[in-house]
Amino acid sequence: MENVMVSQRKPTSTRFLLIVGGREATWKGLQKAIKQEARYLTLVAQTGEEAIHFARNIQPSLVLIPYHLPNLNGMELYRRLKTIAPEKVLPAIMIMKEGEKMHHEHLSDLHLLEEPYSLDTLFQLLKHLSKG
Repeated sequence: MENVMVSQRKPTSTRFLLIVGGREATWKGLQKAIKQEARYLTLVAQTGEEAIHFARNIQPSLVLIPYHLPNLNGMELYRRLKTIAPEKVLPAIMIMKEGEKMHHEHLSDLHLLEEPYSLDTLFQLLKHLSKG
């Protein structure tokens, strides 16, 4: 019975959070906490290319991206993700190292989060972004 109810939900009510990169221990903990506290379904992409593939298929509501990725930086990945559905807003949280200076254009839907950060800070930001 539960499967029938899930399949009848409106797709627009499902909020997907795409987590990109990071250490497995970090994203596994984030997935569990986000599911419980922020009510997002999460999907983890190990690479930028995998993130692009997932974004084409699920159209995430929000993306969590580290600035430092193996083959491209987080800003370049974000620009590429935005081209998938340019007519839609794609809020993103860019995670950068403490004290790191990042040169980027001002984008209203891009929010910077400095490491180390607390889960409370992340959840406050997720709550703020889910209202918009």
